[in-house]
Amino acid sequence: MKRFIVVAIAVFLLIPAISFAGSATSRWDLTLGGYVKFDMGWADQGVNADYAIAARDSRGAYESRVAEYSSMFAAGGEGRLWWIVKGPEAWGGKTSSYVEGDFRGQTGDYGEFSLRHAFMKIEWLQDNLTIGHTWQRWGVHGPFGGWLLDYAGLGTSLKGWRQPQIMWDHMITKSFGIYAGILSPTNTIGTRDVDDFARSGYPFIEAGIKYRSDSCGRIGMNLLYGELGGFYGQERKTFQVATQDVNGYDAYDDEMLDSWGVAAKFYVPIIPEKKVNKAGALGVGGTAFITQNPGWYQNIPSMYYNRNGVLDPDWAVPRQWGGWLQLDYWFTDKFSFHGWYSHLETKLSHRLALAQTASPAPWKNQQYIANLSYDVNPAMRFGIEYSNIRTKYAGETATSDKKGTMNTFRIGAWYFF
Repeated sequence: MKRFIVVAIAVFLLIPAISFAGSATSRWDLTLGGYVKFDMGWADQGVNADYAIAARDSRGAYESRVAEYSSMFAAGGEGRLWWIVKGPEAWGGKTSSYVEGDFRGQTGDYGEFSLRHAFMKIEWLQDNLTIGHTWQRWGVHGPFGGWLLDYAGLGTSLKGWRQPQIMWDHMITKSFGIYAGILSPTNTIGTRDVDDFARSGYPFIEAGIKYRSDSCGRIGMNLLYGELGGFYGQERKTFQVATQDVNGYDAYDDEMLDSWGVAAKFYVPIIPEKKVNKAGALGVGGTAFITQNPGWYQNIPSMYYNRNGVLDPDWAVPRQWGGWLQLDYWFTDKFSFHGWYSHLETKLSHRLALAQTASPAPWKNQQYIANLSYDVNPAMRFGIEYSNIRTKYAGETATSDKKGTMNTFRIGAWYFF
């Protein structure tokens, strides 16, 4: 009798587990994938694994702890999970959806799962429509992906960002196409900001032309590629003109500021792979851009102040320009070298530069990055990387210089599934 009771309890406990085991399926075609990533490194400044700029060097009798002391870091939160669902046709086109997240804690603490992509797509023979949260088009450039160990590398020089959008693509010929759509300029991950871009009442308009061809062969997924794209929108800059009344309300005024950007991108497989073997392959790619007031992404000051910190009635925004270049070379099919140079420069007015004296903002940033990568098999990859980052600031203080330099070394390992 006791044995029967034990077996009955075990079966009773097992029934929910059996039910849950089937809950990962879908009524449509569902694919699960992603990767696990680990990296560890050392920097001659006090930074974590997500460094992008160098801190200002110490000046005078006082020292900056960040600039003076090195650091060791390790991270495992860059791993990703993604789901692809392929569903039934709609209006004669194939439908699908894509969801992806990582564990970098962009919406909370490091290690928490946060959204990267969540979009649906309808694809026809020459057209496709994307609706949801994914890469904006004018800045994103794919060839760096997968090879860069430093997650924040190239981030200051426009490797793209992800925003809610509705985007239409049309292929005019096999190689030549256009795209157009609207997207949100406001940060919608984590805080879901209601800022001056949201208060403008209008989305950004985005459009571009693209060319992609296998006429020069390929290196992995990279073909001969070129694209020119841009965006336009407006920010309604709101500012307080009177202090609170007895009921706790302020008085505000506003001014409309233009936001725009243009980016050109390319990749050339100079020596393509041969018979699906990349040994001896050589490729170059890059991005060049100029932008004014591009939203939350570049974090550009959007106002002028005078020396005393009093708001000046003439509102304006500096322009930024820059980009990056990439070189890829494969010694063997599995062992490769990748190098980058990136540049970002912000054109500050004299008045804004003076206003930054007390807490200077970076106005120029350069990154020199090189790594070696080895694919053990289709699932596992190892890499080693060196970075030299040089940053200049708008002003100096009694204890801090106008510039800073940082060197880093890191190793990384991926397991793709």
